[in-house]
Amino acid sequence: MKITKIILSFIASAMLFASCETLSNLLGGNFFNSNLQSESGEQKVTPISKSATKKNSAIQDTENWDIASLDTARNVDYLSEIEKDVILEMNKARSDPKKYAELYIAPFAKKFRSDGTYIKDGVTMMTNEGVAVVNECIKEMSAKKAMEILRPEKGLSLAAQSHATSQAKTSQTGHKGTDGSSPFTRIQKYGTFRTAGENISYGSKDGQEIVIQLLVDDGVKNRGHRKNIFNSAFTQTGVGYAEGHKTYRAECVITYAGGYEEKK
Repeated sequence: MKITKIILSFIASAMLFASCETLSNLLGGNFFNSNLQSESGEQKVTPISKSATKKNSAIQDTENWDIASLDTARNVDYLSEIEKDVILEMNKARSDPKKYAELYIAPFAKKFRSDGTYIKDGVTMMTNEGVAVVNECIKEMSAKKAMEILRPEKGLSLAAQSHATSQAKTSQTGHKGTDGSSPFTRIQKYGTFRTAGENISYGSKDGQEIVIQLLVDDGVKNRGHRKNIFNSAFTQTGVGYAEGHKTYRAECVITYAGGYEEKK
């Protein structure tokens, strides 16, 4: 049986790498304080091909979710469908963390075997932390209260998209742009902010899988991706998704901000 080792993902066999970064900018875009936190993890695995983006059927799950209220990005004209899906999934998780964990994360815990592996599309997947991190995520989310949902911002999306599209042409990973930019200088090109952050995932072509992978945060000691998604200071977001990455085939950049104002 084919064995594949992943360190950050419980969801997509091609999800190989993720990193996150946060920064507080207390003077509205003019001064960066020293509270920069970053965490990244790398997965040593040969990429596995994945079919074209599948439709997120959870969008139609009106029985469990108030999709009309949570799908804040569906009608904007600057995001692709998968980018809109990512925002919807984050909003579902923020609006009812316990329900999200029960519906979408708990089922994965049942798939694990005693050796910490599980089967995904006929392939045995070996994780870094096994089922323990999934249970930890479920426990934490079950204790969280609902928080304000995220609203899309064009400037934040343009910042995310510029990084995704330029980096997807290379084999590079991480927050540093091909032009030397940082997440925060990219955002500053379009507006000012009080606080901001960025998550990046590589390999997945499904909005829900991207968000669940970041929530579980296997192999990331400080659970930085999960913290960014549940950071109450972040009320605005942008997403950039691109395919063609020379190593991971696809990447999704998610920017977050609080107090963001676009340039006029």
